[in-house]
Amino acid sequence: LAAAAISLVLGDDNLLGEILLRLGFPTDLVRAAAVCRRWLRASSDPVLLRRFRDLHPPRLLGFYVVTFPTLQRRFRTDFVPMQPQPPELAAVLRRGRFSLDTYDSQSTRVLDCRNGRVIVSLFCGGDFKRGVHSPLHPARDLVIFPQLPMMDVPDSDNYSTHRIFCEILSKESVDGHGLSYFSVSLDYCVKEEKATACVYRLQDNAWRMQTSATTQISGLRASLLKQLSIFLAEDKIYMGITTHSILVLDLTSSTSPQSKFPNKMPFDGQIILSRANGCGVYLSHVKDLQLCIWLHRDCNGSIGDWLLVDTISLHDLCANLKISNSTTEDWDDLDDAYMHMVGDDAEYVFLE
Repeated sequence: LAAAAISLVLGDDNLLGEILLRLGFPTDLVRAAAVCRRWLRASSDPVLLRRFRDLHPPRLLGFYVVTFPTLQRRFRTDFVPMQPQPPELAAVLRRGRFSLDTYDSQSTRVLDCRNGRVIVSLFCGGDFKRGVHSPLHPARDLVIFPQLPMMDVPDSDNYSTHRIFCEILSKESVDGHGLSYFSVSLDYCVKEEKATACVYRLQDNAWRMQTSATTQISGLRASLLKQLSIFLAEDKIYMGITTHSILVLDLTSSTSPQSKFPNKMPFDGQIILSRANGCGVYLSHVKDLQLCIWLHRDCNGSIGDWLLVDTISLHDLCANLKISNSTTEDWDDLDDAYMHMVGDDAEYVFLE
């Protein structure tokens, strides 16, 4: 009777799909696919996989810490695993190749990270090379990007034009398979007070012009933030490059409007932008040991108002940690905090 009941449930493809959706990890789906051909079809169905990902967002295995030791004068990148992890993910950490020390590089920096792919910049032999590291595929070597496009070189004679940055960003492909890569640069003409952004997309192993846009920004060189915040969400590139506003480059319309920071936020302290789920941006601001999280939604193509999501007293937070070798009075000596990184959806903040 029990066997007949089980057969009745597992023999129904709709019920089988609902059961598979409730498995905890993608590795469980792989095991289910090995049972039989019918289970393979069910567990590899694109609709089921999309629903599975919505129900079980990717887990954070760890993070890369990029430092710039003053004495060494080079970037150093270390991987720090999240602990503790369930057995399924602990096995992934053991089998993966997360360290970047195996690459021949005098200076290593992480440019972007998404869906198990890490974009790295390596400096060796007086030249830079950039590529994709796949930590979940230990046998796979670094996939080197072709030479970055030779964009207009800033006029170095009279210093009228400056290269603010040149980064490589990624986003999921429209079909959901693999990633698309973009080379993004921003130049600023001091004399005309204009910022020009150029975006190239990697297609058929070559960089092809996607879009460019120029916008008026006063005194950009004097107002650069200590830490640039640049990321790609949906079809927009958000650039936190000034202390008063965000520059938003729309890849579909080639426009680059500016969005002012919250009026109630003081224009000092430190600011880092991060992706919001869907459309929009989170702004994390720290000043005088107070961390404020703001949310800026992108509604129907127009930027909405800022919403103050949370205000956190770092003094109280540190006191509540109850570190064994310190006292509450130790925290009274703190007068400032520095943000190193903010996760997507402002889910976590790394502070010093």
